[in-house]
Amino acid sequence: MLEKKRTVITTDGEVDDMNSFLRYLLYSNEIDTAGIVLTSSVYHYAGDEEKGIEPYRWTGESWVNEFIDEYAKVYPNLQVHDKSYPTPEFLHSIYHIGNISYKGEMEKETAGSRFLETLFLDDDPRTLYVQTWGGTNTTARALKSIEERFGQQADWQAIKQKIEDKLVVYIILDQDETYSDYIAKEWNIKVINDQYNFWHFAYLWKAEDDNVTTRLQADWNYDLKMNFGPLLKKYALMADGNVLEGELAEEQRGVQTYIDQNPEYQKYDFISEGDSPSFFYLFENGLRNSEDPTYGGWGGRFIKKNEDLFINEALDWNPYTKQYEAEYSLTRWFDDIQDDFKARAKWCVAETLEEAAHYPIATVKEGLDLTASAGSQVKLTAEAKDVNGSQLYYKWWYYPEASTYRDASSLKPIVEKISGMAINCHAEGTKEAYSYVNIENDFTPQSVVHIPKDAQPGETIHIILEVLNDFDLPLKSYQRVIITVK
Repeated sequence: MLEKKRTVITTDGEVDDMNSFLRYLLYSNEIDTAGIVLTSSVYHYAGDEEKGIEPYRWTGESWVNEFIDEYAKVYPNLQVHDKSYPTPEFLHSIYHIGNISYKGEMEKETAGSRFLETLFLDDDPRTLYVQTWGGTNTTARALKSIEERFGQQADWQAIKQKIEDKLVVYIILDQDETYSDYIAKEWNIKVINDQYNFWHFAYLWKAEDDNVTTRLQADWNYDLKMNFGPLLKKYALMADGNVLEGELAEEQRGVQTYIDQNPEYQKYDFISEGDSPSFFYLFENGLRNSEDPTYGGWGGRFIKKNEDLFINEALDWNPYTKQYEAEYSLTRWFDDIQDDFKARAKWCVAETLEEAAHYPIATVKEGLDLTASAGSQVKLTAEAKDVNGSQLYYKWWYYPEASTYRDASSLKPIVEKISGMAINCHAEGTKEAYSYVNIENDFTPQSVVHIPKDAQPGETIHIILEVLNDFDLPLKSYQRVIITVK
């Protein structure tokens, strides 16, 4: 059993933050939640009457507790399916108000910033992932307070190094200037910066090909909202009657007027969950993307810009649009992400284990990190069982963009799937037409991977195993095998 990732959420309270938080609660058994902190951003702040700053699109401070109260109503059912769900009382206890008065405000110490200080300085040896759904200002204030308190001490460099080694900040867009103006200049903290992909699980999802958005459409989401208990009733959809106090009239997507003025939407269409990729990245679902952001997974795929910064500029080939796209490294997973969400939602209403699907337990007999010679064959054997004794379905596939074999930056491959075979077609003008990563028996428990003859020592080939159970709302487990050429 892999250790759960430890994380703290910072959020500015937009409607998509609320939707992301609802989903997060359903997945809170998979992650060790250390804190929840309300912050501000350029888009949302509470104002400061003394300084004459008016609130801007501020949705209040109570919504987090209100969502946790709805979680409490389904908590007994969730416990049936996994005893490790955190108690509602615990979640209430770790919620704090941070720097919310203005965009980028980091001058004042707040309950939220002091709470973050404590987390940053504690002796828990695990990485602490700081999810940044709004601005980085409360995180910046916590770091600044630590610097002010310890900066003149003889052991300051050791304290600073401990924090830099401990933190990973996952940023969903730079929503104020405190990262660039303070954190990046004064601290060498690892940052995973989602500047692009999140938009496509947010307000820009309508721009995607219909083939990847079937689970974002009205009928699918209406069923999710209406048939899975009180927590899911809080899930905001287009024109569902949900009005957010403090939000601008033109941003009230829950009213009929909005879709009258934006006819590309239907009633009960998906609105947005732009912040969810920050915790998708943390799931130990077998895809191993938190091992290395360049691997790709539910949170998208990143490139390493320098020792401390990853940005999701990595390109995956979209078979529907016939072009390379950064967003397809996220949108390729939409069906799985949404099917998983609805299957988990059933845990809110299923009173016994037998009424709902649970994740197949899947391993690869030969291991996950293998070596092989160019031109050789690698046998891979899936060993899997289902908690409910359900029939299992298997699929093996090659993830070429995550692999270093046939590096896309030098060969400009076009990636196609033909009868379960992934082909890397070389750029025009090269003498060799193509090389194969051929997977035999790709829909059976035991497959054979043919390593291309032109694979070079040190190059990697990523093979994904999917194991799906047979339920009305099934669940899928993954394993990623990385084969390194000898």
